[in-house]
Amino acid sequence: MARYVAIIVALFAALFLPVLAILEWVGWRLGATVPLSAIATEQSQDDKLVWLGAFKDYAPYKLERIKQVQPEVLLVGSSRCGQARAQIFRPYVAYNACLTAWPLIHVVDFVDRATTAAKPRVVIVALDYFLFGDFLAEAWRKERTMDFVQGLDSHRRKLHDVADFAIRTGVDSTAIMSAATTPQVESVDQNRLIGTEAIRGKFGFRNDGSVMVAPPYRASAAETLSRGAQYVTSSFPGAPHLSERQLGEIERLSRLSRERGFSVIAVQYPFLESAAAFLDTDEAYWPYSGLWRELRSKPTAERFSKLGIQFYDMSRTPISQDKQNFFDPAHPSERGMLKTFLALLGRPEFGTLFPRIDRDTLASDLDRAKGEQFDLYH
Repeated sequence: MARYVAIIVALFAALFLPVLAILEWVGWRLGATVPLSAIATEQSQDDKLVWLGAFKDYAPYKLERIKQVQPEVLLVGSSRCGQARAQIFRPYVAYNACLTAWPLIHVVDFVDRATTAAKPRVVIVALDYFLFGDFLAEAWRKERTMDFVQGLDSHRRKLHDVADFAIRTGVDSTAIMSAATTPQVESVDQNRLIGTEAIRGKFGFRNDGSVMVAPPYRASAAETLSRGAQYVTSSFPGAPHLSERQLGEIERLSRLSRERGFSVIAVQYPFLESAAAFLDTDEAYWPYSGLWRELRSKPTAERFSKLGIQFYDMSRTPISQDKQNFFDPAHPSERGMLKTFLALLGRPEFGTLFPRIDRDTLASDLDRAKGEQFDLYH
C-alpha cells in the first residue's frame, strides 16, 4: 500500500510541478505575481508603466504607491474620482487613491492606512449621496473588501488569475508566450502594460494613481450617456434618509484628521444633468431620493462644518450640462475633473488650501485640449 501511495505521489508531482513552474514563470513575466511593492517602485522609475491586477489588489497596490510618492494631496474614494490627474494640483505632489474604497467604513479605514504610510496635508474624499444608505454600504462592505494581507492565499489567487488569462486566450501557447516575453502596450499613450488585467483590458492605473478609461467604455460612452437617470438609479439604490450609522463614519474620519493633522475636503462630484434633474424633481422617486436631498441640505453642511470638514456639492453645476465632461452619467472624464477643480479653486475656503496652484495654467490645459473627452494629460 505504501509503495502504491508513493507511486501516486510521484506521478502527481511529475505532472503537477512542471505545470506549476510554468504557471509561476508566466505569472511573473505578466506581472501578476510580482510583489505590489516592486511594481510601485518600478512605476516611480518608469512613468510609462500602467498596472492593473485583480480588484482586491487595488488598495494594497495604491498603498505601496503612497509610500513611494509621499503625497501632499491625497484623493480617496470610489471610481467616481478615478479620472483626477496629479497635474491638476501642481506644484503640490498629489496622488489619486480612488477606486480603493466604496462604503464609508472602507474609506475611513483606507485613510487611516494611508496617513500612517504618508503625511498628506489635505485628503480629498469623494462623498456621494448613495454612500449614506445602509443597504448599499453593507453590500459593498462584503463584496469590495481589499486584500491587504498579500499572503499565500493572495499568491494562489494570482496564479488562478494567470490560469484564467491562459484560458481566455484559448490556451493559445503562442499568444501566451508573446504576452509573457514581449512588452505589451496600450494604444492611447503607448504605456507599457503590466498585470493580467492590464494586458487583457489594455488600460490600468498610471503612476499618479489615475485610471485610464478602458477601451469598451470609450466605445460605448455615447450610448451610456444617453441612459442618464436610468443609469444612476439602477447603479446606486436610494433611501429616505441619511443613515446615522454612515454619518458615524464621517465623525470617525473627523477624529482621525485631528489626530493626524490633515485637512479633510469632501466633494460630491458632478453627475450628468439629466440624472441630477431626475433626482431633483421626479416625484415617483421621491422616497428614494431622500439621501440626495439631505446630503445637499443646509443642516448637513452645518454638521460637516462642526466636524471640521469642508463639503462641496458639485453634483449639479454648469459642468453637468456638457457630455464631454463625462464618460458615463456618473463618472466625470479628465475634462470634467479638471473643470470641477478649477471651479473649486475659485471658492475662497478651498483656494486658500492651495495658494500655489496657478488657475491660469489649468485653464490653458483645458483650452489646449479642446474636443478631448478622455485624455487631457498625456
